[in-house]
Amino acid sequence: MQHTFRLLQISLLMFLVSSLVGATPVITEFQASNSSTLADEDGDTSDWIEIFNPDASSVDLSGFYLTDDPGLPTKWQIPAGTVLNPSSFLVVFASDKNRAVVDSQLHTNFKISSAGEYLGLIAADGVTVLSEYVAPYPPQFEDASYGLQQLGNTNQETLIETGANCTVLVPTNGSLGTSWTANGFNDSSWTSGTTGVGYERSSGYDSFFNIDVEAQMFDQRT
Repeated sequence: MQHTFRLLQISLLMFLVSSLVGATPVITEFQASNSSTLADEDGDTSDWIEIFNPDASSVDLSGFYLTDDPGLPTKWQIPAGTVLNPSSFLVVFASDKNRAVVDSQLHTNFKISSAGEYLGLIAADGVTVLSEYVAPYPPQFEDASYGLQQLGNTNQETLIETGANCTVLVPTNGSLGTSWTANGFNDSSWTSGTTGVGYERSSGYDSFFNIDVEAQMFDQRT
């Protein structure tokens, strides 16, 4: 009976260990230019990294690493005892404050660049890459996060196809009212082309715009 009980204890221990190490966490989102979105315990709007556990069991992040340099995979280590529950998120501030105390706010010893660089989550062996954004990720914009699309229980529907035919007008006053929304409205004098429509003031997204309206809009109209 005692032998059977000890075997049961060992089996339960093996089950618990396997349930913790079997999940594969991912970096789902990060923000490299945070000015007002999320404040840390010091009141600073530090950049941040979000780690998600997509598994049905908990994952032990003890000894895992975050890095912004593929040549230094063990740059900052997650403290022992950091366990992420199923379908849960962990926010780590990329503040250069280097704080690694379990059950407290976590801060890496590096900041992430809004100009674009590498970001990776590395297993405790210091070698295995679990999740990464290969350098360089696109230039980032203030208070706009970047990461993976999480569909959840949603349906995806395309309302306007990429490269769809369109006509564009940037009005100089409000004389049109809502007349332009009516069926049969004559838009023959508008600029014609294909989507997308907009303008780029930095870099990285200009290729998305087939009709550029910077001259009509920037510093002139909302």
